[in-house]
Amino acid sequence: MKRILALAIILAFSIGGFSQEHKQFISLFNGKDLTGWTMPGEVPGFEVIDGIMVAEPSNGSDIFTKEEFANYIFRFEYLLSEVGNSGVLIRCNHENPWETGVEVQLLAPWTPYRDDLHCTGSLYGHVAVTNRPDETTGIWHQMEIRCDRNLITVSVDGQVTTKANIDTVGSMKNKHITGAIGFQSNHSKKGESARFRNISIRNLDLEPEYVKAGFFEEDARYRKPAHAAALKIGAPMIEPLAQLLSAKSPVAQSGAKQVLFDLVAESTAPDSSGAKKDAVAKSLEKSLRNCSEASASQFLEWLLKMTKSEN
Repeated sequence: MKRILALAIILAFSIGGFSQEHKQFISLFNGKDLTGWTMPGEVPGFEVIDGIMVAEPSNGSDIFTKEEFANYIFRFEYLLSEVGNSGVLIRCNHENPWETGVEVQLLAPWTPYRDDLHCTGSLYGHVAVTNRPDETTGIWHQMEIRCDRNLITVSVDGQVTTKANIDTVGSMKNKHITGAIGFQSNHSKKGESARFRNISIRNLDLEPEYVKAGFFEEDARYRKPAHAAALKIGAPMIEPLAQLLSAKSPVAQSGAKQVLFDLVAESTAPDSSGAKKDAVAKSLEKSLRNCSEASASQFLEWLLKMTKSEN
């Protein structure tokens, strides 16, 4: 009986953890139309058929999210026809995707040029796979792409195929670290296709603790998205930032002070809502009660007074 109870508890925690992670993913494709996506080319390269995003017209326009992302976990399922040729473009400007971003390859095993640097799961032409994925055509596979500041990890069917530290890859030195996500249109012959479904994303830059860690990055390229994300999160970010006021890192301290000031300035602007101002004030009050470091307390008190003053 005790063993059964223990197993039940473990299962409950496992299901709870899975459920929590699942809730953090949002769908990027509604299965009905291409809302939230854009095709900048003259010839559409994608359409929706029976709830599936299909790239069939040969060399039509690639498709991109209208929203841009920096740090995230991107998941989708794909099916390639016998000689299907597509790809996923990450952190790119859709007007110049290959110059600004990187392609994660999706390629059927039909060409003699499909080496480890250009096969499914590779960062095409930049980083080869270290674990070749199953490339069987005509069946659904799942791909996960994790962009975590300077680290990019690609998995296929639950197995990691590629890991890359972009700071160590010379050809990726000037690539963007924020941008749209796109799918490449059918780059094979007419009649071939690539199909996509269950397209979702977990935006790490909406999670305060993840964003907080970005303030410690030595490279300003990775701090900048963290600062922007903190401003977007708003009041829920104040307590994590207040904790950084006592951090040993001068870079983290300086960034936290600036963003805290900016959050208070936004909340007290003439066009700001009273609810936003109240939320910021309450978060500052709570942070102040939990603060034991003198200089940090003084800074928080000063910010709090700003929220109490009349506009």
